Amino acid sequence: MTVDQTFIFVIQCIVATSFLGTFVTYLIIMILRFRSVQAQRRQLKLNQLIEERILPQFVEERGADDLSVSIDQSLLDELALMNKRNRQTLIDTLIRLRWHVAGTNALFLHRIYVLLGLNLDSLQKMKSRNWYRNVQGLHELTLMDYAISDIDILRFNLSEVSELRSAARSAFMRFSKNEPFRFFDEVRDPLSIWELIGFFRILEQSRDTVKSNFANWIRYSRNKTVVICCMKLAAHEHSVEAIDSIEGLLNVNDHALRSHAINALGHLKAVHTQDALIKMYPNQPVDCQCEILFSLGMFRTVRAMEFLTDQFQSAFDFEIENHVAAILARLMRNDQLKWSPSQLLPRKQRILNYYLHEQ
Repeated sequence: MTVDQTFIFVIQCIVATSFLGTFVTYLIIMILRFRSVQAQRRQLKLNQLIEERILPQFVEERGADDLSVSIDQSLLDELALMNKRNRQTLIDTLIRLRWHVAGTNALFLHRIYVLLGLNLDSLQKMKSRNWYRNVQGLHELTLMDYAISDIDILRFNLSEVSELRSAARSAFMRFSKNEPFRFFDEVRDPLSIWELIGFFRILEQSRDTVKSNFANWIRYSRNKTVVICCMKLAAHEHSVEAIDSIEGLLNVNDHALRSHAINALGHLKAVHTQDALIKMYPNQPVDCQCEILFSLGMFRTVRAMEFLTDQFQSAFDFEIENHVAAILARLMRNDQLKWSPSQLLPRKQRILNYYLHEQ
């Protein structure tokens, strides 16, 4: 074979490979689009079924004691005929509906989930060797309120995969009958803001959860994110038992931790800390000063109002000026503060007017 023939052969191979690559790429795109269209059709059919058969069976909530749930057997028979892909679509749809209802209607969706054996699908995912499937199963069982034993959850709590640890913590918090936040004792990695949001969502949907003593973790935990998380949870749950532990963090060197502590005291309306907060105000960084102003706005005492108005009139820092203006404007709009400022600088008057008219 001559050099020219070899060159031509190489060019032909390159062209053939390009055509083959293009064909394979288009084939993959067509398959993915076909699957997407099929999934959309399944979802559309399921949405139509839900609109025609499930939603009409929802009832008005008449009280927490009214838990009688009756499900049309023909509906169960129709849903039971779904194949594996449709069953996963149904699980996802039930979860989506579950977030928008409570009481009897939530129990109605839970019963469909159990009677169709969809809970077994989720439990099977927990047994998978794929961590992603484990996470999916834990989320489905948690969101559909299907109880799992503590021992089945705790085995995931020390996983090397952060997503799996997070899912296990949420599940443990939802289903533990003794101490739903016990996993805080073993947390070594930083907790993310998304985990905290997940904790709040679970608390909102499970008001019967055993109350925890956040004070111990706030005082003794060496994990900074656990301490911050517990302060926010204590504030959310109005856990007055945690106030002393939170107050003990006002003198820590970490100003980020200190600012979270001040914020929590404001949410808990720990008015007895007012004098200490005002005294420490001048020596604090800006973020801590903003939190002190926020807390004083939550206290709404006479001295707190005087301090806020004085700070607005005397402050030169742009962030402080706007922060205290927003607090004062909110109080004035809610008729919690009667204040008619006189001799304000034009710039400060414009700032105050901006927040007063903010919707």
